[in-house]
Amino acid sequence: MRGVTSRETHFRVVISSDAFKAKMQPARHRLVYGLLKDEMAKEGGIHALQLRTMTLEEEDKRREKEEGDERARTWEE
Repeated sequence: MRGVTSRETHFRVVISSDAFKAKMQPARHRLVYGLLKDEMAKEGGIHALQLRTMTLEEEDKRREKEEGDERARTWEE
């Protein structure tokens, strides 16, 4: 995290990627942790990381469901 002046070490991250296709959550998280291993290992780097990983298709379905839920709430009002 070169050049970052924040001292924040806890992060929530949502990642959508087709690289996650056919992978279970633990394998998806291992991919992300593998990319961030140097940042997590250094002093003052990432201390805690909450991940939400999904494929692009899963993201589209989630978004459609949320939009449908929002329309239903609007109807009820």
